[in-house]
Amino acid sequence: MRKIIIAILLTLTLSLLAITPIILQKGTTRFLYAQECLENLSPSDYDTVKVYANVDGDTIKVIWKGGIEYVRLIGVDTPETVHPRKPVEYFGKAASLFTKLMLPPNEEIRLTYDWNPRDKYNRLLAYVWFKVKYQGKEYWILHNLALILNGFGHAYTVFYFRDDYRKIFLEAERFAREHNIGLWSYEVEKKVLEKLEKGEPFFEMSILEEKTEQKEEKTYNVNIVYIKATGRDEYIVIKNTGTEPVNLAGWKIFSEGGQWYTFPSVVLEPGESISVHSGPEASGALIWTRRYVWNNREDKAVLYNANGDVVDVYEY
Repeated sequence: MRKIIIAILLTLTLSLLAITPIILQKGTTRFLYAQECLENLSPSDYDTVKVYANVDGDTIKVIWKGGIEYVRLIGVDTPETVHPRKPVEYFGKAASLFTKLMLPPNEEIRLTYDWNPRDKYNRLLAYVWFKVKYQGKEYWILHNLALILNGFGHAYTVFYFRDDYRKIFLEAERFAREHNIGLWSYEVEKKVLEKLEKGEPFFEMSILEEKTEQKEEKTYNVNIVYIKATGRDEYIVIKNTGTEPVNLAGWKIFSEGGQWYTFPSVVLEPGESISVHSGPEASGALIWTRRYVWNNREDKAVLYNANGDVVDVYEY
């Protein structure tokens, strides 16, 4: 396989991080996609393959060069359904069905890649694209993104991948969470499975009717600079690296384990740092929880401002 980095014939700007939802249809299944991505993302330097079978939400089998290959989707993690040491996880069946509907057997799809062609299990690592028609034109849809935007998976940033896609995937996850889509919704998985099988919308149609308010554009020079993940007093350090004070009221920290912390009204002066503690012996002015938050070996923290925009991502 060619070891390549995707060359997209466009410049992705911050404006691409806005999500303007539209409804697309594949077969009888209606799903959400971002207008900005429909118009600006398409596969380049790709391999054309045929779908052989669905494994689960984020893994498929394809026919490639006369053989059968496993393909693990980059940058997305869906709940488990076939893990040998884990039970079937909540929304795993729905994620698997969504992928099966979008990528049915014998369909011709396109694969694009990052710099690592395979993982330690020898699976191909790829961005997977399928075709739909919208308003009389054909477009290539990035399935990795569609999974996240429709609430069937998380943005998976433990392993590094394209920075522009990483930002889009994180924004898609935020959108799905804020609009209660898929695994972020109040509906049980059984209901979503029924709607997928019947071709009914599994999301609220009112999402399309919301008027997008113009937010004041601000550049926050606030960063996560360190996470102490060992010991009985863990902590994460946030620093204002800019020249203006920033009030962190309403800002949030998200850990990959699913925990959230919301800041009270705290003004962070230029050059000043603040730490948020967790663990049985958590100390300091800001206590997240008396339980452990951070994984000792590897984890991810995402910092959001009060508008819900991603400000910084820290991984170790």
